[in-house]
Amino acid sequence: MIKPCLLILTTFILTSCNSQTNGTLKEVQNGIVYFSYDNGANWINASNGLPEEIRIGLGGIATSSQLIGIATKENGVYIYNFKDEIWDNVPTDQQIIAGNIGTLAIFDSAIFVGTQLKGVFYTTDYGKNWANLNSGLKNLTIRRFCEFNHTLYTCTNDGFYALIKSSNSWKLEFGQNSLQTNGATFYHGNFYLATNKGIFSQQTDKSWINSSPQFSMHNISSDKKHLYAMTYNELLLSSTDGKTWQSQQSGLPKELYTFNIINNNNLIFAGQWDGVYKKTDDNTMWELSSKGLPTKFAVTNLKTFNDILVISTSERKLKEGMTTQK
Repeated sequence: MIKPCLLILTTFILTSCNSQTNGTLKEVQNGIVYFSYDNGANWINASNGLPEEIRIGLGGIATSSQLIGIATKENGVYIYNFKDEIWDNVPTDQQIIAGNIGTLAIFDSAIFVGTQLKGVFYTTDYGKNWANLNSGLKNLTIRRFCEFNHTLYTCTNDGFYALIKSSNSWKLEFGQNSLQTNGATFYHGNFYLATNKGIFSQQTDKSWINSSPQFSMHNISSDKKHLYAMTYNELLLSSTDGKTWQSQQSGLPKELYTFNIINNNNLIFAGQWDGVYKKTDDNTMWELSSKGLPTKFAVTNLKTFNDILVISTSERKLKEGMTTQK
């Protein structure tokens, strides 16, 4: 039995511009999900089986060792069927869809959905049964799931929580009133949180400090060498202590924020408003790597799956009246 929870939230929806014919709009001529099997050199439309009008929120792609999943706002969860090269729908309770689906996780043989109004739901039997999982949460706006060291975490509008499997509940790791936590990463043994009040970093004694209060953060990520902070107008690279930052915007669109950063097979990839960019660790300049993608494809989600790069945009059709020049 799913118990409804109420919360008011303004919803952020992104729109990408996909196609134009003689100045008029085509509803769906391009995909919403693309795969790259050659480390970003080429992109292949992998949207077969998805409805023509769907939206995918930030954090709406999830991968595990065996599965790729996406969470759509209109039709719920889909799992990719590699044998038939098609997305199979996972039956998703209408109350979950009514909660405005955002982020997705595939963890410990279960599928987790985060909503913007009703918290977390999960299924262990591919949608036959769904259960609510809000115990311990003080805020039900779920912005992102993260997995570190075999533990599932979630970012909410008041902080950062860890899933305690033994009690099937969430434990607050760090939070504050109205601390909109948009992302998290684990770097050199400590957590770093991207929030509307700056970057909060965990210290060796498990206390937390605001290491970069001057920035409002959209997302954060890291690889073995670097910590990347995504502000709303610039991509930043950190020194090893996570306190000193330098711009990494060279080659990216001016004053447009980066959605995601991933390091795959010694190349660093950035999901931007007009496609995918890549560079090597030694190169300071980003270059566009969007062969096969529609023009102006906003890469709002970027993940890896067994060396396959997986991206999505937010919507599969143009808004009425828009063209690829707008």
